[in-house]
Amino acid sequence: MYVYAGIDEAGYGPLLGPLVVARFVFAVPNLPGGHDTPIPQLWQRLGKSVCKRISSSQGRVVVNDSKKLKTKAAGIAHLERGVLSFAALAGHHPANVGRWLDIVGETCHRDLANLPWYAPSQQYPWQVLPTAVTPGEIAVARSMLKTTTKHIGIEVADLGAAVIFEDRFNRMVANTRSKASTNFTFVAAHLQSIWQQFGEHDPVVAVDRQSGRTHYREPLAQIFPEALLTVLGESDAQSSYRFTAGQRAMTVTFQTEAESDHMPVALASMMAKYTRELMMQRLNAWFTDRADNLKPTAGYATDGRRFLDEIQPHLADWQITREQLARIS
Repeated sequence: MYVYAGIDEAGYGPLLGPLVVARFVFAVPNLPGGHDTPIPQLWQRLGKSVCKRISSSQGRVVVNDSKKLKTKAAGIAHLERGVLSFAALAGHHPANVGRWLDIVGETCHRDLANLPWYAPSQQYPWQVLPTAVTPGEIAVARSMLKTTTKHIGIEVADLGAAVIFEDRFNRMVANTRSKASTNFTFVAAHLQSIWQQFGEHDPVVAVDRQSGRTHYREPLAQIFPEALLTVLGESDAQSSYRFTAGQRAMTVTFQTEAESDHMPVALASMMAKYTRELMMQRLNAWFTDRADNLKPTAGYATDGRRFLDEIQPHLADWQITREQLARIS
């Protein structure tokens, strides 16, 4: 069995909202595992039901870098259709956002007392899913994907996401003095999960590179102290490593713009962005309900500062500090 996984994030740079780091794992039962087997070209193999470009979709599910799929016209519809239809292939049918967070393995959403703009309440229950498309559209997309994946022998083996809310993000960045180190902590957790679940199948993992780093041997050795680590190559474009330990093995490549070459990375990117957007919906609803004429924000630098400046006069009345709401890096 060939196990092909991807890891990516959303929300690395914003001032407001969570950082989300996600993984997505395919299994191809009729291919041998290992890095010597050519990586399956999934966009081509799934071409009857999947495509890369919105303009050429013709009813197919669009899978690509999440930044290309959220549009002014469609909002998060393409993200939602893709994420929820692929999740459905693994038997996941979340009724609301809280259940979606359970499915991806996130637990921080169970204690949001310090972040009331996210916390579910009678006034702000978890959003019913789907939010931007209909259940029927998800069902049609799932059926189409199921037919194609079954025919060529591809399965959704696993998916997961870490949602790092502002308070946790700030504590970790303060402790490590590095946003990149904080992000890598959750990349490492996904790598460990893939290793534990699929290490005997010699998985191949692609990770979208962040912050321009090209050398990962030292942090990877700390994550997998029991494994023999071999550097396969390090360059500005990509850095590859191989782990072996008894019957387990895994190949990991950190690559610039990995979501363009690896469908599991593209789906991880979409999952991370979709999950972050669902939480930003909650943040915007909570604050715009309390401040007249306040426009929603995506949370990025310039507009995030605009949003903070406009709510600053109200924070004391709401018993919220600017430091509680804004990320420190």
